[in-house]
Amino acid sequence: MRINKKHFLLFNNSGVINATTPKNWARAHQDRFPDYSFVDAKNTPRTKEIEKYLEETLMFRRVENKEIVILYPYKDL
Repeated sequence: MRINKKHFLLFNNSGVINATTPKNWARAHQDRFPDYSFVDAKNTPRTKEIEKYLEETLMFRRVENKEIVILYPYKDL
């Protein structure tokens, strides 16, 4: 069993379902995290903060078990 869970986002990219990590998604959407410069680890939002933004602002849903966390946009997937 894993010590830390793996975190992924699923999203619809013009009809193709893609997967990425929360941090990679945030790097591609840096304008949504204006308090961070993304130049190094301490200037990049933590996974928990990114997932909170996705769930509260973009209405992503979460499903998880003991090893993995998946967030996805319920209406767009």
